[in-house]
Amino acid sequence: MKITLSHGSGGKATSELIDQIFARHFSNPILNMMEDSAVVDGYGKIAITTDSFVVTPLFFKGGDIGRLAVCGTVNDLLMRGAVAKYITSAFIIEEGADTDTLEAIASSMA
Repeated sequence: MKITLSHGSGGKATSELIDQIFARHFSNPILNMMEDSAVVDGYGKIAITTDSFVVTPLFFKGGDIGRLAVCGTVNDLLMRGAVAKYITSAFIIEEGADTDTLEAIASSMA
């Protein structure tokens, strides 16, 4: 399957993409509720960050964009002395992207 603009619309195509790829790789009790936001337990101060990466090629010696995204985001937390308990992610997906490629990136991130 190829990514189309409808996958970013928030409608049926978005839900199918989430179910078929992201929910399988990032399953946990909080995200499985499929709410618009997550409520997590916290104590004291909480450090939060999300990075987005655009690189070419997506797969390179030593890793891929998925690994880069996770390592970069966790590094941002560690640099503040935080302990990574949860991770957020943002996906910038080009129209025409192949879902098999997206699957490989999600698997790497998981």
